[in-house]
Amino acid sequence: MTISKIRVADIQENQTVELLLLVRRKNLARSRNGKDYLNLKLGDRSGELAAFLWEDAERAGAALQEGDCVHIKARSQLFNGNLQLTLNFIEVWQGQIDPRNFLPHTDKHIPTMERDLRQIIVDIRDSWLRRLAEAFFIKDQEFAQAFALAPAAKAMHHAWLGGLLEHTLSVARIALKVAPLYPQINLDLVLTGALLHDIGKIHELTYERNLDYSTPGRLLGHVMIGVRMIQEKSATLKGFPAETLMLLEHLILSHHGEYEYGSPKRPKTQEAIFLNFIDDFDAKLTAVNTFMNTPKNSDLEWSDYHRLFERAFYLGPQAPLVEPASDSSPSTSPSSEPPMLF
Repeated sequence: MTISKIRVADIQENQTVELLLLVRRKNLARSRNGKDYLNLKLGDRSGELAAFLWEDAERAGAALQEGDCVHIKARSQLFNGNLQLTLNFIEVWQGQIDPRNFLPHTDKHIPTMERDLRQIIVDIRDSWLRRLAEAFFIKDQEFAQAFALAPAAKAMHHAWLGGLLEHTLSVARIALKVAPLYPQINLDLVLTGALLHDIGKIHELTYERNLDYSTPGRLLGHVMIGVRMIQEKSATLKGFPAETLMLLEHLILSHHGEYEYGSPKRPKTQEAIFLNFIDDFDAKLTAVNTFMNTPKNSDLEWSDYHRLFERAFYLGPQAPLVEPASDSSPSTSPSSEPPMLF
């Protein structure tokens, strides 16, 4: 069977399409006249669209789940200024798929980011901290591969494949630029904390078919998972200093800053305060940039209202939106999302 190679981002108004998409959301709803219909969010790595099935909706809805890849035939149309799909055929696709074709993906070059991250590790002067970082990113290939593909969050901040590597590298680069202004800061400790603060996300999040939380992620969270990973890895380095391990664990446990943001501990060292702020800075700024570059209304000067930041953002008078960097080298620009969503 030949399926169209068209992407969601390429679909135009009043176009007949046949393609494979992932089910991002599924809801069986009822219209005002009492007729059941299937309300879906379908997407690929380029974007997502609302889609509606009006015939035999209950049977079709029972046959598919969120995260399924589906073969659809549909007609596109505008409704209230938004493009949507009216489905006339949908079934679960039984063939193999590559999740990189269906989930959002970093626009940075992953091998280049990996190379730059490894160079930062080489430059860590404290031999114990350097050996610990090497044990994760250089000697543990299974971990390194998972880390390079993982998203940094389900939504808002680097919520795309490769997002965890992108965010981690940005935080480490900010540390390298800013920490020299504060000579009392232990740069080696901060750098290692920057590299390891979110490693638990490779187990907290699932990203084979859809971006979601795993059972360990829901029950434990990436902070606790990450501390356990560091404890286990440091135990393989005979003689690893207990004081150094404790200070590093504190960085991981406190990097969300406040209890209400999911932080088991509040920062109680200068390095912990520093890491909390640069992590938050990178996450929030990327969140805002992502939101400003995906407007949902026709107002060219202001974005839509962002419910988590509780404000709209100024785009400029009739000016094109700021495009994120797309060169082949990793971006040094910060990242997104309010701290409670880390």
